[in-house]
Amino acid sequence: MEIRQPIHSEHAKTLDTEGLRKQFLIENLFREGEMNLTYSHIDRIIVGGIVPTQKPLALMAGKALGVEFFLERRELGAINIGGLVKLSLTAKLMISHQKKLFILVWVLNLSSLSVTMPLPLHVFI
Repeated sequence: MEIRQPIHSEHAKTLDTEGLRKQFLIENLFREGEMNLTYSHIDRIIVGGIVPTQKPLALMAGKALGVEFFLERRELGAINIGGLVKLSLTAKLMISHQKKLFILVWVLNLSSLSVTMPLPLHVFI
């Protein structure tokens, strides 16, 4: 997970295009077989893309969040912009193309994997 520190609004006004891109643009959001997450200290938001292939990808808390599991103190919204995806929570759900899901706090183990791939699977979180 990439971690981004906040910058002062007056400093942001002095940045050129390249500087703004470096501070705010998240590149390579969707990489096949990977989960790419960026944690911004601006509003403490985590943005990411998940492109599972054959093996499941799990959202792990990591040291940066200071919690035992990913959704211990936060909610998650997921939008599927690809093929059918199966999410393993306390129950299994199916999300079809261009459908949304909102997951409340206290879900212990969240993982995703592709079940069918008529379209390449991309989940934006």
